[in-house]
Amino acid sequence: MFLTGFGPFESVDDNPSGALARTLDGDPGIRGVELPVTFAGSAEAWDAQVAALEEAPAALLSLGVHPGPSFRLERRAGPELRADRADTAGQTGADLSGRMGGEEGDLFTSLDLDPLHQALIEGGWSGAIERSEDAGRYVCERIYRHVLVRGAERGVPGLFLHVPPLGCAPVDQQLGPVRALIQALREQL
Repeated sequence: MFLTGFGPFESVDDNPSGALARTLDGDPGIRGVELPVTFAGSAEAWDAQVAALEEAPAALLSLGVHPGPSFRLERRAGPELRADRADTAGQTGADLSGRMGGEEGDLFTSLDLDPLHQALIEGGWSGAIERSEDAGRYVCERIYRHVLVRGAERGVPGLFLHVPPLGCAPVDQQLGPVRALIQALREQL
């Protein structure tokens, strides 16, 4: 399993997605890394980290933080990014939209979200869990599309999970549900 999260950006000084990826790195069968919050750099770092793996990953999971108190299972990655919101390098999505790879139009995870939803609950999450068709049109959307394109090239499934900010749930409360989701994802392989 190749797992990614993101580093700090805008007002998010402590990004739980990056903390979760770093914490889970080294769990059996998991390579977890933190990506920069840049449209171009996140995909480049993702490719470099996957190329350095000793074994090809069986699945791809990316995490990002969103402002709400829920977990959000993202089903779709769109081809367009917000043109007005700059990443940490100052680049906007307008510079990349339409050139993110893969087929034209939306891309979708091939994973069944029902058991993954249930796994978050069984992993100890008592808060809301949403299913989303909008990964935010920011760097999360960028990397999710990249994950789905690269996954299709390798014949492995990909998924993006938005996690709540630390003010809603500390990393130790998110760790059990994310581990349970990873196990349920493995069971779908």
